[in-house]
Amino acid sequence: MLLFFNVSSEVACWMITGERQAARIRGLYLEAVLRQDIAFFDKEITTGQLVQRMSGDTILIQDAIGEKVDLWKLEYIIVSL
Repeated sequence: MLLFFNVSSEVACWMITGERQAARIRGLYLEAVLRQDIAFFDKEITTGQLVQRMSGDTILIQDAIGEKVDLWKLEYIIVSL
């Protein structure tokens, strides 16, 4: 029972960490995009592509930090029992 509580709280902590990092990266990404010259938006990228890239990349980072790292640790704990 105690092991379940410890593992659950660790899962929650990793997921919160992933969400916070994704939010921070989204903010930094938006700042970097807004610093671009106006011509960048005319020639290089459309609004839809920009939103899709920003959202897709941060979701991948959030999953990697929050769920996948924690699932790996959970599998390690279960196997070691």
